[in-house]
Amino acid sequence: MMTKLLKEIGSLRKFVHKLYKKLNNKKYFIVYKNEEGKTKTYLIGEIDLYKSFRNKEEDRDNAGFKAYCFARQQVRSFRHDRIVSITKK
Repeated sequence: MMTKLLKEIGSLRKFVHKLYKKLNNKKYFIVYKNEEGKTKTYLIGEIDLYKSFRNKEEDRDNAGFKAYCFARQQVRSFRHDRIVSITKK
């Protein structure tokens, strides 16, 4: 019983640590034009350009990056060619 409790505490500690990192990292406002041409503003977390993604159809090795989106509460992909502006918060 004690082992199970210690495992649950460890899992909770990891979860809180991940949440703390997401909320306290650098934040950016990004103005983004989506595929349909609509312009939207997002608050995103720290941009990690080492986690870029590619687009095989366009033969591009670095088409965009992934960042935590606070509105959607999940990691989202953002294409470089659709970014209108980006401002550090």
